[in-house]
Amino acid sequence: MNQPHALASLPRRVLLLGVTASLVTFPAAGLGASPASAQRSPQASASASPPIACLPGNGGFEEPAGVDGAGTLRKDVPSWHTNSADGLIRIWGRGNASATGAEIPADSGTQFAELNGTQAATLHQDLATKPKTLLVWRLAHRARSASPEEKDVIRVRIGAPGSTGVQVPLGQTTGDIADGGMAWGHYMGIYRVPRRQKVTRISIESVSAASGSTIAGNLLDSVEVGCTGACPKVRFPRRSCDSLGLPLSPFPVKPPAPSHAGDVAEPIVLPRAETMTR
Repeated sequence: MNQPHALASLPRRVLLLGVTASLVTFPAAGLGASPASAQRSPQASASASPPIACLPGNGGFEEPAGVDGAGTLRKDVPSWHTNSADGLIRIWGRGNASATGAEIPADSGTQFAELNGTQAATLHQDLATKPKTLLVWRLAHRARSASPEEKDVIRVRIGAPGSTGVQVPLGQTTGDIADGGMAWGHYMGIYRVPRRQKVTRISIESVSAASGSTIAGNLLDSVEVGCTGACPKVRFPRRSCDSLGLPLSPFPVKPPAPSHAGDVAEPIVLPRAETMTR
């Protein structure tokens, strides 16, 4: 079922660009460790800043509005930039038809993008960032194929413009994001902004398509990015952050919508940061 965008009604949440069913929230306690740690460090808990929207927007590709059918090529897609030589971004809307003859629903809203427009391409946005802060990103990906076994592959790259690195989604050991064509896959990751990096680029690149074609594949929707404040400095305990720079306190996450009919979305909690490094 499609999920509506509701940015204006979420002043205290972390959605940032897209689907309202996949939210990252930082309660008063902040991020990361056990409740006992949070109780020992009230200063750190009080100082942890909630994430705010970082990117200019349009993570659900709802603009330009009113796109119908499959594969409409546009140059007027707000906030996004492409490395495609012709500057075109392919947007899908209502009334499209997949390889099986059925319409592909958007993961959120009514529209989504296809990375392989007129060629295998990369979409990106640049944002102003403060060093030592954290970026929490999410996205939804799906293949343009007729089966779950035929998978398209993308990667998320984050870093200074011209020097981005491949990000490994939480729960994976590789940066490859691979999905078949029967359901949207949902992914999340965390990036720490290094010192002196005041501009950070978020890129999503096409790696391969099940069809082998450079002009068809890799559907993208519900891109969200949130920023936390820098780790608070307190006298006790001296280390108010873990090895990844995450403030010491719980980090609950609301799960995305079920990927398959009959699945039940269960609440999930990220593991301790020490187990995230793979």
